[in-house]
Amino acid sequence: MLDTLFKRYKSKRPHVYYYERELFKHKIYPVNLLQVGMDTTLQVWLKYLQNANIYCIDSFNNSQPANYSFLDEKRLFWSRCNPSDRKSVDKIMKEVWNKPRFDIIIDNTNNFENLKRYCIGKYYAEKKDEVICHSC
Repeated sequence: MLDTLFKRYKSKRPHVYYYERELFKHKIYPVNLLQVGMDTTLQVWLKYLQNANIYCIDSFNNSQPANYSFLDEKRLFWSRCNPSDRKSVDKIMKEVWNKPRFDIIIDNTNNFENLKRYCIGKYYAEKKDEVICHSC
């Protein structure tokens, strides 16, 4: 099922089968997921994780929020933030989102040190051809 959603929303993130295996158990539960980097995969998570709150931070250096028509979805929360800047991350987490804790973090920007303290579940660091899973 997840591979169908990845194709439907034209997600370029790899590792679809890995995430289907890892996230299946969260499919109907109310979890908080943080994705680092804005792309169409956010639509995938909204459909696949039926009761999840989906959060996203992105610097928007490559694309602007106006390019994403789905950002007004009810369970989607996003903010402009440089994930490499710890102070910027802390400000968003504290002042904008009221200190959330994430069951799942998916990060393709290699910012584990800046984000791990917000994770209470699993942290997936995407590095080229592999995903490294950290338990928080």
